[in-house]
Amino acid sequence: MPRRATSDLSSKTARAKLKPRKQPYFVQVGPTTTLGYVRRTVPPGSWVRRQRVDTDGAYPYEQTPIGTADDVAFADGKTVFSYTQAAQLAANGGALVDSKPITVKRALDAYFTDLEGRSPHAQEARQRAEKHIIPKLGRYPVVKLTKTQVAHWFAGMVKDDPEDGDSRRRSQDTANRILTILKAALNRAFEDDANNIPSDNAWRKVKAFRAVEAAREDHFAAAQVRSLIGKAASFDRAFANLLEAAYLTGARLGELAGLQGRDFHAERAVLSIRKGKTGARAVTLTDEAVRFFKRVSKDRVPEALLLPRADGEAWGKSEQHRPFKRAAALAELPSSASFYTLRHSYISRAIEAGMPLSLLAENCGTSLTMIQRNYAHVLAATRRDTIEATAPKLRRVK
Repeated sequence: MPRRATSDLSSKTARAKLKPRKQPYFVQVGPTTTLGYVRRTVPPGSWVRRQRVDTDGAYPYEQTPIGTADDVAFADGKTVFSYTQAAQLAANGGALVDSKPITVKRALDAYFTDLEGRSPHAQEARQRAEKHIIPKLGRYPVVKLTKTQVAHWFAGMVKDDPEDGDSRRRSQDTANRILTILKAALNRAFEDDANNIPSDNAWRKVKAFRAVEAAREDHFAAAQVRSLIGKAASFDRAFANLLEAAYLTGARLGELAGLQGRDFHAERAVLSIRKGKTGARAVTLTDEAVRFFKRVSKDRVPEALLLPRADGEAWGKSEQHRPFKRAAALAELPSSASFYTLRHSYISRAIEAGMPLSLLAENCGTSLTMIQRNYAHVLAATRRDTIEATAPKLRRVK
């Protein structure tokens, strides 16, 4: 009787754990076909194909050799074969399905297909890749990438704006995020023996920029925000409205820029974010925020932008930098502050006022873990007052 086709032959590590023997270990690759691996005392092992045949003989199988396993040498698809290649040869009767080297674009496509089932951020990652990776590296075979090529692409994403002192750090932070996407896709391709990628040096040795994560030390008091808005209104009323909306909701720029008149529900005191970074959500508004949105939404049709630029168009991704710096300078606020500081200020002030962190995270479209990690200094400052106000007491202290 032939041995049952139940062995794990899919990786070099799994095959190395098998005991050396003359008889092959088998795995099923078709209704009547199995792939066999002969484990030798001294590697490499070899692949064989076993096919069931219609015969009256005592052993109704035909067994033919495929070639050497890639236990030691690089799989070339000719004499040395990876598990995936050998399985294809066994199942297809001697034909490899695809011998073309995988490109960076194909590696990214395969990665995103897998990511879509596991992460809500797959579409955002795909859009970043389509903008920053594919135009520069997409057509290259992964096996031909060099460290110099990847490092040059990575450095090319860093930008300096003389009018924005934080532009370099922000662009480095963004470049790190995009490098992470590229590395994840290429690592996935490298781990698949079918792709015949001999080394990951080209991208593994490219290191991310250090200490460039978004700084969140700046945050404003209400009086400072009022001054900022007032100075912005002196040269751009539409931008002043955008600033006020950011502070009253804690929403991100992209979320605010996409709002339409239909997204404000005065009767329920709710603002609907339909396309937020973390998905759709409903932002519960204060009475002050409701009054503000009633003012900016007056006479607007449901399809109209709620917070447009002065010319009626939507705010672009980076169009807030210069007017913000101008308003901040007029209000004598720190030059290190940015539009994001308004969101940071909203979260910081809400923590100080005692808003439950779970509610705050839900309203801002973020996670409780993120708030606890990035606002630890604010939480520490309010810890004693919160304990005093909320902990059980046995007797009243005069």
